[in-house]
Amino acid sequence: MVFGVVSRSPSDSTVQIPEEIKGRVISAWQISHSTAATADFGIEATNTWDLLDDGGYRWPFALQPIRAWSIGNAPEFKYLAGYTSKTHTQQAITTLQEVGGDLSQTLRQLLQESGTELEVMTPLYQSLASRVQALRQKHPFALNGYAVEPNADAINSIYIATLGKAGRVLKIGHAQNAKQRVDDLNKYRLSSEPQWTLHTDQPIGSVLDAIEAEKYLGQEFAKHRSEPNNNEVFHDLDPFLVLTKLATFRQ
Repeated sequence: MVFGVVSRSPSDSTVQIPEEIKGRVISAWQISHSTAATADFGIEATNTWDLLDDGGYRWPFALQPIRAWSIGNAPEFKYLAGYTSKTHTQQAITTLQEVGGDLSQTLRQLLQESGTELEVMTPLYQSLASRVQALRQKHPFALNGYAVEPNADAINSIYIATLGKAGRVLKIGHAQNAKQRVDDLNKYRLSSEPQWTLHTDQPIGSVLDAIEAEKYLGQEFAKHRSEPNNNEVFHDLDPFLVLTKLATFRQ
């Protein structure tokens, strides 16, 4: 996640910034790990400070956003919990600073409470637009996480959900209420995005039994994982093949 903080006193004196947003956290982006040419989005210089001394555009490349938010009632960055005098200079026109600890948690809470998701800019070329859409599908984002209320007496199931009907991107997990679990996953996806569809809800037994079954399936299909921080998502995998393996699972 990248949060946008408006400079209070940029080094270029020609840059004009409205007083009401100086030094404030006004936006956030979920970004990919690659850059994009701003020309591919039809972005051109609109102010004199957008140009370098040689007449070239100051920002020919930018981080590729796949989601974007505006921050309502934007607070001043320096007043956020966890901010110190060493956090950021707020002087350069564009700088990128990694933060952690209390400040990181404060920014995430700010996004949860005051963020409004916006439509990201669409590239001019269809191939690039498709790439942005694919990244949105590959990296779902939930501000408040996913949760299903536990019930100690309930039978636990292994569920298989496909991203879109007949999709080959799968989410394999365990839950006491598989339908509610999948519904919760879709709460944080835009209506324009493919939705998670419950494919299989297979009762297993206790929560420990379900955990072992999920672990077994994860080991069997480890090569289909492409997200190191999300062990439940599998790519290019037939759900019926997963069912076949699940049928052979033994404690």
